[in-house]
Amino acid sequence: MRKELRALLDAIEQKKQEIRTMVSEDKTTEAKNEMVEVRKMQDKADVLRGLEEEEVRGLGNDGEQQLNGGGEQRDDAELEKEYRSVFMKGIRRQNVSSEERSIITAYEKRAALHEGGVTGQTSGDASLIVPQDIQTSINQFMRQFIDLAQFVTVENVTTLSGSRVIEKDAEFVPYPEIGEFGPISETEAPNFISLLYAVKKRGGILPITNDLLQDSDQNILNYVIDWIGRKAVATRNFLVLGQLATLTKKPLANLDAIKRVLNITLDPSISERSRIITNQHGFAWMDEQKDANGRYLLVDDITEPGKKIFKGKQVTVVSNRILKTDTVNGTAPFIIGDTKQSTVLFNRKFYELASTKEGGDAFKRDSTDLRTIMRQDIKTWDAEAAVYGELDVSAIV
Repeated sequence: MRKELRALLDAIEQKKQEIRTMVSEDKTTEAKNEMVEVRKMQDKADVLRGLEEEEVRGLGNDGEQQLNGGGEQRDDAELEKEYRSVFMKGIRRQNVSSEERSIITAYEKRAALHEGGVTGQTSGDASLIVPQDIQTSINQFMRQFIDLAQFVTVENVTTLSGSRVIEKDAEFVPYPEIGEFGPISETEAPNFISLLYAVKKRGGILPITNDLLQDSDQNILNYVIDWIGRKAVATRNFLVLGQLATLTKKPLANLDAIKRVLNITLDPSISERSRIITNQHGFAWMDEQKDANGRYLLVDDITEPGKKIFKGKQVTVVSNRILKTDTVNGTAPFIIGDTKQSTVLFNRKFYELASTKEGGDAFKRDSTDLRTIMRQDIKTWDAEAAVYGELDVSAIV
């Protein structure tokens, strides 16, 4: 979609909103007069749209360009490229023209359509949502770290608050026997629970030197992706571990106690999907345990080189700095179970980025400060799907 048509469609939408306001204020005559102008603008938009369709059709007939997936994919790719250019101007605090603001409006409308909500503003240089391709790069960068969100259920939401109705695991009663011509009784209802969420805003400030802003777009984006990626991982790990810590603590005496959690405490269907999450102290303790023949009980995971498994359950190691050992009691945490079943992270997808050269300390240090905001909430879904164990590792602390 060309810029001229996009700007015209935005103007039509704005004019329609003005007419709705007039109608609500009983200004019927004025509204009718404005509708005449809207119809003229709509006719012009139809002509421009027809021209674009002819151009696309002509490209296909001449063989100069093959359009895979039709005009919509072409529009999205073109809009993504245009918006990314405006996004870089926003980071550099350069002036954004009215035409470029129409690109921002169109991009946010497309994001709302395809992704389910936006957090940006239409002022152009005030607040921008991070482009989709950069969000993808951030997610790829985050995979280089231990992102504990991968071990819980991540639910992408489109609103700031809401609820999910979820069926909870329960013991099922068998169907009763039915005699010939006998009545069929109603079966028991599924056990549903309502899980409320209210995403909270979290963010931080990234100072960028004005020297860096004079560098290439790619270098600036790499710097931003690195920073947002690390902060996003740290934020999600904090939320996940904080929510898991709300589970009832269970003291574990030895390795047999861990086996009992897997064999008895957890339901067999949960135990089958379980993993063990511990810190460096806990892993070091497990890694030193041997059987009666002197063989180490942790074995290599042949599906993921470098990983260890215990009784077929993968052991995930988290830094002591993140998942702390209780130095007073000398106990290390052992989170055992299916954490995807136990915990849900509600994530409102977009990162919002704003920049300033005057606010905060930016003016003093001659920098441009970027403010990043993300929105998330986390809840316990099934508290019986995981156990937060504590095991004495004081001998190695």
